[in-house]
Amino acid sequence: MFLGEVKIMNDLILAKMREGDWGEVVRLMRAEYGGSPDPAPAAPKDAPREMPFRERFETVRVTPRTVADSVVEENGRFSGITFDGERYKPSRRFLKGLAQRMKVSLSVFDLFSPLEVVHRAAERAPDLPLRLTHDRQDHKALGLIEDKGVPIPAGNIEIVMKNDQRLKKFDYHDGMITGQFDLGEAWDVPNDSKYGVHVHTEVPVDGMGTPEATLATWRQICSNGAVAEAPLFRTKMEVKDSSGEHFRRLLTSFSNPRGVEMLHTHLIIANETKASVDEVHQVETLIRRQVRDARHQMLLCERLQEVADNPCVRYGVTDLGAIGERRRALLPTGASVADVMNFISELNTHHGELLKNRNAADGLLGEYYARSYDLEEMYPHAHPASQYYLRGIDFGEKARG
Repeated sequence: MFLGEVKIMNDLILAKMREGDWGEVVRLMRAEYGGSPDPAPAAPKDAPREMPFRERFETVRVTPRTVADSVVEENGRFSGITFDGERYKPSRRFLKGLAQRMKVSLSVFDLFSPLEVVHRAAERAPDLPLRLTHDRQDHKALGLIEDKGVPIPAGNIEIVMKNDQRLKKFDYHDGMITGQFDLGEAWDVPNDSKYGVHVHTEVPVDGMGTPEATLATWRQICSNGAVAEAPLFRTKMEVKDSSGEHFRRLLTSFSNPRGVEMLHTHLIIANETKASVDEVHQVETLIRRQVRDARHQMLLCERLQEVADNPCVRYGVTDLGAIGERRRALLPTGASVADVMNFISELNTHHGELLKNRNAADGLLGEYYARSYDLEEMYPHAHPASQYYLRGIDFGEKARG
């Protein structure tokens, strides 16, 4: 390439990086360092175009009055909001923001229809300055917040995360951009596996909530990820500008040495300690509350009983819940606490589609990481942890779809 062509190519690469079109960035860089660019892959004919984040999310200034005026009602139900001729479906984030603006609990929607709540909000404070974010690709109305400050544009968040060489996973779901970054910490846990430490970062695209960074472990033998969703391991990131530069500095310099050390210590103790009946019962409760399908619940509970060496048989009950809570915490099972935790993380990582809310599994794991185990220093466990706990269970095609 001539110098002029190199400059043009570099400018084009930088432009594509700003747009977040990373497939095109890779293609152009291959062309710059030798050979012609790979042909751009043809998109399936019926596949919807993925909008760049800088175009996908649009923020508009509204008031309760303008929101009420834009409501689309069908058969007495709140079916959408219309702005500039486009209809957007109200998301749960929108309803949550509406409840917060009215200073009432989200449960208000169990007492009144969303349509009634919108009109009551308009009557209470018709001209309150608000800001509403639209997802133009999924046609959803996201967070409704007070018009204060300036959130980081979603395109800037994407560029900062994808320019970080530690990035292992990038995703977007329901108003939240998430990134998983490798902190470069790793340990060999005796009788188990090598574990790495990641930081799981969440940034709302609509300004509803504060960006957060939470420590996460990575069990390398089976690729299980576990977010330690507890206050001790979570850090709120107070971003001071909307350019993304301050967010980049916070992300680059993030550390939680106390949390990292605690994770390491607790992983070792978890492998050396028998799980109590209550700790196994907590996982059964999670399965019954969060797994949608009754058959899947049965299969998972049966496997959990096997992993724990059948505590129901051992203690002569048909359900662990039949044992009193205080006594459950004093009775050992045949599993280690690590077995129980690995069971949860494998379910969440490899079969998360079975769960109603994957955050519930992260929350339970965070509780385990953040407290002492029931039988710590009382019932030692010496058997090595299994590589896999759910292998061989036939969940069926419906679960995998």
